[in-house]
Amino acid sequence: MSPEPSPSLIARSLPVVGVAYLGYLATQPPPARWVGLGCLAVVAPFAAGWVAGTVFGVGPWSESEA
Repeated sequence: MSPEPSPSLIARSLPVVGVAYLGYLATQPPPARWVGLGCLAVVAPFAAGWVAGTVFGVGPWSESEA
């Protein structure tokens, strides 16, 4: 089997850009603030797991073979 190609820069930066945009929404006046905070409450655990996998190599988002 051939190794999978590494994801593109756009694919790797999409989670970071998405969380940054939700952070931006959370700083705006209501109702955008409530949308941003609500979405961050849902996305934050997934973002933490993605960071743990990308930076520390643990969890389902790690690139290491188990």
